[in-house]
Amino acid sequence: MTKFWKPVLAMLLAGALALSGGAMLAKPAASAASKTPASTAADLQAAPVSAGEEFRAVWVATVYRLDYPSQATTDPAVLKRDADEILQECVDLGMNAVILQVRPSADALYPSDYYPWSKYLTGTQGTAPRNGFDPLEYWVERAHALGLELHAWINPFRITKGGQTEFDSLTADHPAKLHPDWVVEYEGEFYFNPGLPEVRAYIIQGAEELARNYDIDGVHLDDYFYPGSGFDDADTYAQYGVGFSDLGDWRRDNVNRLVEELGERLHAIDPNLSYGISPSGVWADRSSLPQGSNTTGGYESYYASYADSRKWVKEGWIDYICPQIYWYIGHRSMDYATVARWWADTVKGTGVRLYIGMADYLADNADPKSPWYGTDAIQAQLELNDTLPQVTGEVHFRYQFLADSQALGGLYRQWYGTAEPEEPAEPAHLNTADHEAYIQGNNGLFRPEASLSRAEAVTMLARLSVDGDGNPLYTGAAGTGGFSDVSRGDWYAPYVAFAQKYGIASGYLDGTFRPEQPVSRAELVKLISSYFEVTGGTAAFPDVAASYWAADVIAFAAEQGWVSGYPDGTFRPDAPVGRAEAVKILNHALDRRAGERPAPLPFTDVPKDHWACDEIREAAVSHTYQKTDDGEKWLTYDR
Repeated sequence: MTKFWKPVLAMLLAGALALSGGAMLAKPAASAASKTPASTAADLQAAPVSAGEEFRAVWVATVYRLDYPSQATTDPAVLKRDADEILQECVDLGMNAVILQVRPSADALYPSDYYPWSKYLTGTQGTAPRNGFDPLEYWVERAHALGLELHAWINPFRITKGGQTEFDSLTADHPAKLHPDWVVEYEGEFYFNPGLPEVRAYIIQGAEELARNYDIDGVHLDDYFYPGSGFDDADTYAQYGVGFSDLGDWRRDNVNRLVEELGERLHAIDPNLSYGISPSGVWADRSSLPQGSNTTGGYESYYASYADSRKWVKEGWIDYICPQIYWYIGHRSMDYATVARWWADTVKGTGVRLYIGMADYLADNADPKSPWYGTDAIQAQLELNDTLPQVTGEVHFRYQFLADSQALGGLYRQWYGTAEPEEPAEPAHLNTADHEAYIQGNNGLFRPEASLSRAEAVTMLARLSVDGDGNPLYTGAAGTGGFSDVSRGDWYAPYVAFAQKYGIASGYLDGTFRPEQPVSRAELVKLISSYFEVTGGTAAFPDVAASYWAADVIAFAAEQGWVSGYPDGTFRPDAPVGRAEAVKILNHALDRRAGERPAPLPFTDVPKDHWACDEIREAAVSHTYQKTDDGEKWLTYDR
């Protein structure tokens, strides 16, 4: 779509939509005679929408049983029930992936040769569910049955979250007990030492176990690497830091080695496995590093956790990056929009996908003074994401916050297209009373002979639609109509959603709308006729058989005087309709009488002797009028 036609379409479509009324993409009458090949308008009807390429995921946390399971238990029935409930809710919210925390603290929610069973699962570390039940296997099978991807989320270095008491309670076969020299205490918690090659090798082997034993779709690392600058690894640095004059650079290199090798080893097992990391949102401030973001005074993961996430992207060591951008748009020091755009620029040309980690846990705040009041902040972020081509998905933190918030659930059901279509309070009507301009050009051009696209047609009709009292119906509300090839960032998305809602247009059997596809003459007539009660008549054109899917509306349009045939008597129903021709048809359906007028024509590519000059002027200039026996007299017009 050229820049020219975006504004032109806005007006042209305002007319085209009224024109097609629902016919262009409307489902035909259910009769054997009305059936037509899938490539034509007759098969246009509602159909399940495929997920497309956009990644829509939810983090499901198991540490402290935040999301799963609902209680510590060895009972497979409870563990299955909880999994089923979460997975089905994710489907209902419009998600297509779940990121399940399978290794929250050097423990496992699956039988592992490297880590003991998690106490968060069964209540006691090392205790397995009854009857040999494998929760991860069940999650993978059920997720896939529901059309969801399942990504295994691991925390690489954390051992405990409960201090010395928890550490003392670790099972005797826990790797931290078997290898106490791997362990570093930091601020009362315990971590594996990233500087030890044997620690990194062990973590990689544990991840390989997942890739070999389960049909998972991805392996996901969170943002916990080094816990802070005071980490006690001086002896390790002395032993392994040869060649590094800076402790920070050495620590970052340790994390880099893990990130790079883990990706290589996982892809050697399964080249199609998706490997990604979710670092804290800000890599570094520009005041700290020249390549950094225009942020100030916050948590810089490059220094705070020694996570050189920008390098992982630039080197292509990962398949996707999912920065946790947990600030609102307009934040004084860490503005969401600034950080999101920085990441979009960072991934350009790398082949690394960018998913945004969303702060759902902050949303739906009850305080009207909070920037997170309601869901407006989250919606604004989703809208911004749609304007950034590099953003190909979102991941939401975390499941329980979505499940507990009716407002968030409603937002995502609407945003991701799973909400039940809202029934309009009344049908749409064509605005035949007001003669407002419904087409416009760009740089003085109209391109009268160019074909009209489906998106352009529904845009015109949406803008020409009014209620029974003549009030405009189109509000510009966000939506996609549920079509897999219409994204919210597309200029025509709200028009398509409007047309779908009011029955003006639906899609093809494969769930697509095909917005850029040219509209045929038959489709345009069908769209317009959806605003009318089609009655009687047979097509008077030799190339429109009585069994043709749009024969009745073509005959109706001919009887109403909207259309006529070519000099050879044919109608050519499947031929693309040109912009000038579409305007003429629409003018006739609106009962707008074109003629020579005093207003100048606003387009340089439509000469006075063009066959549709008067029709185009009628559609392009707003005016008041008086009907006469000869047609129409203009009283005033916009100059």
